Amino acid sequence: MSTSGSLCPAIKAADMIGDRWVLLILREFLLGATRYKNFQRALPRISPTVLSNRLKQMEAN
Repeated sequence: MSTSGSLCPAIKAADMIGDRWVLLILREFLLGATRYKNFQRALPRISPTVLSNRLKQMEAN
C-alpha cells in the first residue's frame, strides 16, 4: 500500500484494495467469514503471515 497521505476517501480505498489478497479476503468477509480460521480454510494458498498482515492492515484502515 502506498503512503500517499491523501485525505481523499476514494484514493485511500483504492490504495487499500490494491493488493490481490485484500479483494479475496473482502469476498470471504462478505460471504460470512468472521474468524481467522474461516479465512484460512477459504484461502488455502495464502500464507498465515500474509493473511495476518492483511487483516491487521485492513483493520487499521
